[in-house]
Amino acid sequence: MKITTLFFSLVAAGLCSAAFAESPFDGTWQLNAAKSHLAGDTMTFEDAGSGSLKYTDSGQSYTFKADGSAFTTPMGTERTFAKNSDGTYTSTNKRNGMLLSTSTWKQSAEGNTIVIESKGTKPNGDTFDNVTTYVRTSAGTGLVGGWKSTVVKLSSPNALTLQTDGNEVTLAISAIKATCHAKWDGKDYPASGPTVGDGLTLAVTKTGANSFKLVQKFKSKVLVTVRYHVAPDGKTMAAHGVNGEGKEPFSEIWDKQS
Repeated sequence: MKITTLFFSLVAAGLCSAAFAESPFDGTWQLNAAKSHLAGDTMTFEDAGSGSLKYTDSGQSYTFKADGSAFTTPMGTERTFAKNSDGTYTSTNKRNGMLLSTSTWKQSAEGNTIVIESKGTKPNGDTFDNVTTYVRTSAGTGLVGGWKSTVVKLSSPNALTLQTDGNEVTLAISAIKATCHAKWDGKDYPASGPTVGDGLTLAVTKTGANSFKLVQKFKSKVLVTVRYHVAPDGKTMAAHGVNGEGKEPFSEIWDKQS
Protein backbone atom coordinates (compact mmCIF):
# COMPACT_ATOMS: atom_id res chain seq x y z
CA MET A 1 0.00 0.00 0.00
CA LYS A 2 1.28 3.50 -0.68
CA ILE A 3 3.36 4.72 2.21
CA THR A 4 1.63 8.07 2.53
CA THR A 5 -0.54 9.63 5.18
CA LEU A 6 -3.57 10.62 3.16
CA PHE A 7 -6.15 12.45 5.22
CA PHE A 8 -9.02 10.30 3.99
CA SER A 9 -7.26 6.96 3.92
CA LEU A 10 -7.32 6.75 7.75
CA VAL A 11 -10.72 8.25 8.40
CA ALA A 12 -12.37 7.86 11.81
CA ALA A 13 -15.33 9.13 13.80
CA GLY A 14 -15.98 12.55 15.15
CA LEU A 15 -17.81 15.75 15.59
CA CYS A 16 -21.52 16.20 15.35
CA SER A 17 -24.93 14.70 15.88
CA ALA A 18 -27.12 14.24 12.84
CA ALA A 19 -30.15 14.91 14.99
CA PHE A 20 -29.66 18.60 14.25
CA ALA A 21 -28.23 18.21 10.75
CA GLU A 22 -29.34 20.73 8.16
CA SER A 23 -27.15 19.32 5.42
CA PRO A 24 -27.31 15.83 3.85
CA PHE A 25 -23.56 15.60 4.46
CA ASP A 26 -23.69 16.20 8.22
CA GLY A 27 -23.10 13.30 10.56
CA THR A 28 -20.76 10.37 11.00
CA TRP A 29 -20.17 8.03 8.07
CA GLN A 30 -18.66 4.57 8.54
CA LEU A 31 -16.59 3.13 5.72
CA ASN A 32 -18.13 -0.11 4.46
CA ALA A 33 -14.97 -1.92 3.33
CA ALA A 34 -16.91 -4.93 2.05
CA LYS A 35 -18.75 -2.77 -0.49
CA SER A 36 -15.75 -0.59 -1.37
CA HIS A 37 -13.04 -1.17 -3.97
CA LEU A 38 -9.80 0.13 -2.47
CA ALA A 39 -7.17 -1.78 -4.45
CA GLY A 40 -5.49 -0.61 -7.64
CA ASP A 41 -2.71 1.69 -6.46
CA THR A 42 0.74 1.14 -7.97
CA MET A 43 4.34 1.41 -6.87
CA THR A 44 7.71 0.90 -8.51
CA PHE A 45 11.14 -0.03 -7.16
CA GLU A 46 14.32 0.59 -9.13
CA ASP A 47 17.92 -0.36 -8.44
CA ALA A 48 19.59 2.96 -7.60
CA GLY A 49 23.07 1.49 -7.19
CA SER A 50 25.33 1.23 -4.15
CA GLY A 51 22.77 -0.95 -2.41
CA SER A 52 20.01 1.66 -2.73
CA LEU A 53 16.47 1.37 -4.05
CA LYS A 54 14.36 4.10 -5.62
CA TYR A 55 10.68 4.00 -4.67
CA THR A 56 8.02 5.79 -6.77
CA ASP A 57 4.25 6.07 -6.59
CA SER A 58 1.85 8.70 -7.92
CA GLY A 59 2.48 10.98 -4.94
CA GLN A 60 6.22 10.85 -4.30
CA SER A 61 9.60 9.34 -5.15
CA TYR A 62 12.65 8.79 -2.96
CA THR A 63 15.81 6.70 -2.63
CA PHE A 64 16.75 4.63 0.42
CA LYS A 65 18.80 1.65 1.59
CA ALA A 66 17.12 -1.50 2.89
CA ASP A 67 19.51 -1.70 5.84
CA GLY A 68 17.23 -0.35 8.57
CA SER A 69 18.74 3.13 8.55
CA ALA A 70 16.30 5.99 9.09
CA PHE A 71 15.31 8.40 6.32
CA THR A 72 12.58 10.95 5.72
CA THR A 73 10.26 10.87 2.71
CA PRO A 74 9.30 13.98 0.73
CA MET A 75 5.97 13.95 2.58
CA GLY A 76 7.71 14.11 5.93
CA THR A 77 7.27 10.50 7.07
CA GLU A 78 10.20 9.15 9.06
CA ARG A 79 10.88 5.65 7.74
CA THR A 80 13.09 2.61 8.12
CA PHE A 81 13.23 -0.33 5.72
CA ALA A 82 15.26 -3.45 6.38
CA LYS A 83 15.72 -6.82 4.72
CA ASN A 84 15.54 -9.67 7.22
CA SER A 85 17.57 -12.88 7.23
CA ASP A 86 14.53 -14.91 6.13
CA GLY A 87 14.04 -12.79 3.01
CA THR A 88 11.15 -10.73 4.35
CA TYR A 89 11.32 -6.98 4.90
CA THR A 90 10.30 -4.86 7.86
CA SER A 91 9.42 -1.18 7.57
CA THR A 92 8.38 1.40 10.13
CA ASN A 93 6.65 4.74 9.71
CA LYS A 94 6.84 7.60 12.20
CA ARG A 95 5.84 11.25 12.29
CA ASN A 96 7.18 13.67 14.85
CA GLY A 97 8.65 10.68 16.65
CA MET A 98 5.25 8.94 16.89
CA LEU A 99 5.18 5.38 15.56
CA LEU A 100 2.41 5.15 12.96
CA SER A 101 2.84 1.56 11.79
CA THR A 102 5.17 -1.42 11.52
CA SER A 103 4.87 -3.48 8.34
CA THR A 104 6.11 -6.89 7.27
CA TRP A 105 6.65 -7.46 3.55
CA LYS A 106 6.58 -11.10 2.37
CA GLN A 107 7.40 -11.92 -1.23
CA SER A 108 6.26 -15.19 -2.79
CA ALA A 109 8.81 -17.83 -3.80
CA GLU A 110 8.46 -17.03 -7.51
CA GLY A 111 8.75 -13.31 -6.74
CA ASN A 112 5.51 -12.18 -8.35
CA THR A 113 3.44 -11.38 -5.25
CA ILE A 114 4.07 -9.25 -2.18
CA VAL A 115 1.85 -9.34 0.90
CA ILE A 116 2.25 -6.36 3.25
CA GLU A 117 0.84 -6.61 6.76
CA SER A 118 0.74 -3.29 8.61
CA LYS A 119 0.05 -3.10 12.32
CA GLY A 120 -0.12 -0.18 14.70
CA THR A 121 -2.07 1.89 17.16
CA LYS A 122 -3.95 5.02 16.15
CA PRO A 123 -3.63 8.18 18.27
CA ASN A 124 -7.01 7.43 19.90
CA GLY A 125 -5.78 4.03 21.08
CA ASP A 126 -7.51 1.86 18.47
CA THR A 127 -5.32 -0.86 16.98
CA PHE A 128 -5.25 -1.99 13.35
CA ASP A 129 -3.90 -4.93 11.36
CA ASN A 130 -4.25 -4.25 7.64
CA VAL A 131 -3.13 -6.54 4.81
CA THR A 132 -2.50 -5.48 1.21
CA THR A 133 -1.54 -7.83 -1.62
CA TYR A 134 0.45 -6.61 -4.62
CA VAL A 135 1.15 -8.43 -7.89
CA ARG A 136 4.05 -7.78 -10.21
CA THR A 137 3.32 -5.68 -13.31
CA SER A 138 6.85 -5.48 -14.75
CA ALA A 139 9.92 -7.68 -14.70
CA GLY A 140 12.54 -7.42 -12.01
CA THR A 141 14.40 -9.23 -9.26
CA GLY A 142 13.39 -9.01 -5.63
CA LEU A 143 11.45 -5.80 -5.02
CA VAL A 144 12.69 -4.23 -8.25
CA GLY A 145 9.90 -3.78 -10.77
CA GLY A 146 6.35 -2.48 -10.94
CA TRP A 147 3.58 -3.54 -8.55
CA LYS A 148 -0.19 -3.09 -8.33
CA SER A 149 -2.43 -3.84 -5.35
CA THR A 150 -5.18 -6.38 -5.90
CA VAL A 151 -6.54 -6.94 -2.39
CA VAL A 152 -6.87 -4.53 0.54
CA LYS A 153 -8.14 -5.85 3.89
CA LEU A 154 -8.78 -3.36 6.70
CA SER A 155 -9.16 -4.74 10.20
CA SER A 156 -10.98 -1.70 11.58
CA PRO A 157 -12.48 0.51 8.84
CA ASN A 158 -12.74 4.11 9.92
CA ALA A 159 -15.47 6.70 9.88
CA LEU A 160 -15.75 10.23 8.58
CA THR A 161 -17.57 13.06 10.32
CA LEU A 162 -18.73 16.23 8.59
CA GLN A 163 -20.34 19.28 10.16
CA THR A 164 -21.55 22.18 8.06
CA ASP A 165 -22.47 25.73 9.04
CA GLY A 166 -23.56 27.81 6.08
CA ASN A 167 -20.60 28.02 3.73
CA GLU A 168 -18.26 26.42 6.26
CA VAL A 169 -17.58 22.73 6.80
CA THR A 170 -15.46 20.83 9.32
CA LEU A 171 -14.07 17.43 8.44
CA ALA A 172 -12.76 15.36 11.35
CA ILE A 173 -10.86 12.11 11.85
CA SER A 174 -11.01 11.38 15.54
CA ALA A 175 -9.00 8.14 15.36
CA ILE A 176 -5.94 10.09 14.23
CA LYS A 177 -7.08 13.32 15.93
CA ALA A 178 -7.06 15.21 12.63
CA THR A 179 -9.28 18.11 11.61
CA CYS A 180 -9.76 20.44 8.68
CA HIS A 181 -11.88 23.60 8.86
CA ALA A 182 -12.78 24.60 5.30
CA LYS A 183 -15.30 26.47 3.18
CA TRP A 184 -17.27 25.23 0.18
CA ASP A 185 -15.28 27.54 -2.09
CA GLY A 186 -12.77 25.13 -3.63
CA LYS A 187 -9.82 26.82 -1.93
CA ASP A 188 -7.09 24.93 -0.08
CA TYR A 189 -7.39 24.73 3.72
CA PRO A 190 -4.79 23.13 6.00
CA ALA A 191 -5.46 19.87 7.81
CA SER A 192 -3.98 19.50 11.28
CA GLY A 193 -3.24 16.61 13.62
CA PRO A 194 -0.34 14.70 15.15
CA THR A 195 -0.07 12.33 12.18
CA VAL A 196 -0.88 14.85 9.41
CA GLY A 197 2.05 16.16 7.40
CA ASP A 198 2.78 19.87 7.28
CA GLY A 199 1.57 21.15 3.93
CA LEU A 200 -1.41 18.81 3.51
CA THR A 201 -4.56 20.67 2.45
CA LEU A 202 -8.15 19.93 1.49
CA ALA A 203 -10.37 21.81 -0.95
CA VAL A 204 -14.10 21.11 -1.06
CA THR A 205 -16.73 22.24 -3.55
CA LYS A 206 -20.45 21.46 -3.65
CA THR A 207 -21.40 19.94 -6.99
CA GLY A 208 -25.10 19.51 -6.22
CA ALA A 209 -27.60 19.41 -3.38
CA ASN A 210 -26.33 15.98 -2.33
CA SER A 211 -22.81 15.90 -3.74
CA PHE A 212 -19.39 17.49 -3.39
CA LYS A 213 -15.84 17.22 -4.68
CA LEU A 214 -12.77 16.99 -2.46
CA VAL A 215 -9.21 17.63 -3.64
CA GLN A 216 -6.37 16.65 -1.35
CA LYS A 217 -2.95 18.21 -1.90
CA PHE A 218 0.49 18.16 -0.37
CA LYS A 219 2.36 21.43 -0.84
CA SER A 220 0.13 22.27 -3.83
CA LYS A 221 0.61 18.86 -5.49
CA VAL A 222 -2.67 17.04 -6.01
CA LEU A 223 -2.64 13.63 -4.30
CA VAL A 224 -6.23 12.54 -4.78
CA THR A 225 -9.56 13.84 -6.07
CA VAL A 226 -12.76 12.28 -4.73
CA ARG A 227 -16.39 12.93 -5.62
CA TYR A 228 -19.00 12.14 -2.96
CA HIS A 229 -22.74 11.65 -3.46
CA VAL A 230 -25.33 11.05 -0.73
CA ALA A 231 -28.14 8.67 -1.66
CA PRO A 232 -31.71 10.06 -1.77
CA ASP A 233 -32.59 8.21 1.44
CA GLY A 234 -29.58 9.76 3.20
CA LYS A 235 -28.38 6.40 4.48
CA THR A 236 -25.31 5.89 2.30
CA MET A 237 -22.70 8.03 0.61
CA ALA A 238 -20.78 6.81 -2.44
CA ALA A 239 -17.32 8.10 -3.27
CA HIS A 240 -15.36 7.75 -6.49
CA GLY A 241 -11.76 8.91 -6.63
CA VAL A 242 -8.54 8.97 -8.63
CA ASN A 243 -4.97 9.83 -7.81
CA GLY A 244 -3.29 13.11 -8.64
CA GLU A 245 -2.61 11.93 -12.18
CA GLY A 246 -6.25 11.04 -12.75
CA LYS A 247 -5.43 7.32 -12.62
CA GLU A 248 -5.82 4.40 -10.20
CA PRO A 249 -9.61 4.76 -9.68
CA PHE A 250 -11.15 3.58 -6.44
CA SER A 251 -14.63 3.60 -4.93
CA GLU A 252 -15.95 3.71 -1.37
CA ILE A 253 -19.33 3.21 0.28
CA TRP A 254 -20.03 5.04 3.53
CA ASP A 255 -22.92 4.11 5.84
CA LYS A 256 -24.62 6.83 7.90
CA GLN A 257 -24.15 6.30 11.65
CA SER A 258 -25.71 9.39 13.17
